[in-house]
Amino acid sequence: MTTHSGTVEELRLYVSWRSPEGPIHPIGLLRRQRRGDGEAYSFRYLKLAERLPDFEPLPGLPDLYGRYESRTLFPVFANRVMPRHRPEFDLLARRADLSRDADPFEVMARTGGRRATDRIEVFAPPRPTPDGRITTLFFVRGIRHVTGAAEAIEDLSPGELLRLVDDRENPYNPQALLLHRDDELPVGYVPDYLVDHVHDLRHLNGHDPDVIVEHVNDADTAPHLRVLCRMDARQPEGYRPFSDARFQPLVPLD
Repeated sequence: MTTHSGTVEELRLYVSWRSPEGPIHPIGLLRRQRRGDGEAYSFRYLKLAERLPDFEPLPGLPDLYGRYESRTLFPVFANRVMPRHRPEFDLLARRADLSRDADPFEVMARTGGRRATDRIEVFAPPRPTPDGRITTLFFVRGIRHVTGAAEAIEDLSPGELLRLVDDRENPYNPQALLLHRDDELPVGYVPDYLVDHVHDLRHLNGHDPDVIVEHVNDADTAPHLRVLCRMDARQPEGYRPFSDARFQPLVPLD
């Protein structure tokens, strides 16, 4: 990836935290800026973080109202980025449907950077396209907890459309959305962080966004990386995803 001197490339990732009760909450905003002379990173906590009773600040980022800036990636995130020289990198990039020369930070952004030792994950926001659409990539969630999902995934193919189904009896999130094949077999859930976005698009556009299977990994892949999907919809006029109070930083990035 190259940039011309003076041109800034920016990538924003939201940071989420899974509470002990199960729900996942956005708690931070991580920004990387690239220009000709190198990289710069910023981190801010989101307003929701100060309202979560069990949440504790991330290691190395102790102040909810701090303005964190660095020329290198903060350690709590750096240890989630797999270096390209690691023998497992090619496999991880392939499972994320990226090339072997992909930017390791982009690989983390797509796979979530999850670790077994904590409750933290990162995700990229939906992005507008030049033709007036809004799109986002995500991995299907909850496969282990949906009866028959692992078997249903075996027959999925890239390009296949999935149907959104409300799961109002879900004990963790009554807004939860299941993903079904055409034959009604469920394959898992839309990630919690996208649920409100889907409901917004439903309301503003009058119909569901399209959910298309992009990539299916083998059965020996961790469940949270089995099925990569793309959600695509017309962008409603004036609509900005992730603009409600939960996603606003406690102190401005700039």
